[in-house]
Amino acid sequence: MKKTVGLITALILFVQIASAQDEQQTLFGEKISLSSLGVMVDPGVQLTRLAGEGAGFFNFRGGIVFNDKLTLGGFYGQSINDVRPSSFDNSLPISAHLDSYMAGGFVEYTIYSNKLVHFTFPLSVGMMEVEIDNEGRDFDFDETKTLFVEPKAMLEINLHKFARLNAGVGYRIMGNTFENAPGVPDAGNALTFQIGLKMGVFSFGQLK
Repeated sequence: MKKTVGLITALILFVQIASAQDEQQTLFGEKISLSSLGVMVDPGVQLTRLAGEGAGFFNFRGGIVFNDKLTLGGFYGQSINDVRPSSFDNSLPISAHLDSYMAGGFVEYTIYSNKLVHFTFPLSVGMMEVEIDNEGRDFDFDETKTLFVEPKAMLEINLHKFARLNAGVGYRIMGNTFENAPGVPDAGNALTFQIGLKMGVFSFGQLK
């Protein structure tokens, strides 16, 4: 009888220990589940300076959202206006200007996302390409490619549970150039002003 009781006790302890081991520990102290995940896309416009001149970019971001706090994803931006530095005046035709695009990844942390107005802090890391274009004749010139880091602070407003308007400022810090074309000016460090419309299912738990 004592042996039977001992075996049952040992079995209960084993089951409890095994159950505890099945609970996955995470960096944020919560279990990973479908209801804590989400997805987002964020088209927007950025105003900044490129080679000392005013420039506008159309940006698009997309990512996976964890617990409606942390977002990991990628981005792409394309210049939307002709940028002509003053250095072109005596060396290139009047139609020559700069074209640029940027691409990379980002991590973003959002606080109090359930509040009507809250803050979010994206950090982008990527590559910016700048090239000279002459009346749309692509690939006439070589391009310069430079790494950059851009932290931002954004104010966000919940328009709907699936849509958020965001606006804020950042600072683009240029890093190492790994492809350099003669005659293409440096993009330069610059303030950035961003406005966008973030859309998605920020937590699949919202669908319940």
